[in-house]
Amino acid sequence: MYDRLCTDLSSGHPAQEVLQQFTDRLDAFPLQRLDCPMNRCLLVTDRADSVEEAQRLGMGSMLAHGRFGLDSLLPHLSWVDSTIPDPCSLFLFDMGNVVVKNITMLDKIAKRWNLDREEFFTDYLHYEFPLMDGTFSSAQYWAHVKEVFGTEVEGDPFYDAFEPVFNDEIISLIAKLRAAGKRVVCASNTIDPHWRILDAMGALSLFDEVYASHLMRTTKPSRHFFMQILQSEGCPIEQAYFIDDHEPNIERARSFGLASLLYADKGGREASERLSSAFSFVL
Repeated sequence: MYDRLCTDLSSGHPAQEVLQQFTDRLDAFPLQRLDCPMNRCLLVTDRADSVEEAQRLGMGSMLAHGRFGLDSLLPHLSWVDSTIPDPCSLFLFDMGNVVVKNITMLDKIAKRWNLDREEFFTDYLHYEFPLMDGTFSSAQYWAHVKEVFGTEVEGDPFYDAFEPVFNDEIISLIAKLRAAGKRVVCASNTIDPHWRILDAMGALSLFDEVYASHLMRTTKPSRHFFMQILQSEGCPIEQAYFIDDHEPNIERARSFGLASLLYADKGGREASERLSSAFSFVL
């Protein structure tokens, strides 16, 4: 997702009608100044050479062709959240960094078992999604660590190092939505050791239903993850709303029509501000 826009389109180009809605974040291309990193800037153009130059600079790019419109642009804007559909019959909440905070664990594991931090982090990323979709177990991963790093761990560090705490503003929102008769579910990328801790602390009982990637055998941001939940809930995508802190999940959800809120301090907006703006009807 991107924090600013730029364009080299002529003033009379049809796409300018869309872009002029964001004049406070719109610059001329080539850029004369830069208010954000290049990789947070999106170029809207109709020129192939401009696309090549944007790629060279590390920027994103989008061609303003006949199908270009607000709907195609909005999924990529970090500062714009979808409005809640009317009617909305289902709210989907991510768990980590949304319902609970303090979920980081890799640093603690690396220190506890004297693992080289950079090598351990790099290795873990190769197994993160297999762990989350349930095709690779925690026990298998630590057996792998023993083989690769020569370190035999005790217990399950994924369980032992995971110490989540509730995020009060989200807990309050979920309670108010349910009190208002709304159906609220959890839609989480997670692993078994974490899910057991979340269950024990009462995080799962906050919801009408919970959907966990390691049990579903699929992960965000795949379309299948969301469609499986919507099908199970009997909810049309046009009547659902998704809250997550991870940009790729939000961007992907919006790309196939799932209205979403990015619960993160991004694009010059704070997570709490986004939340209070979207949910003013219950907060």
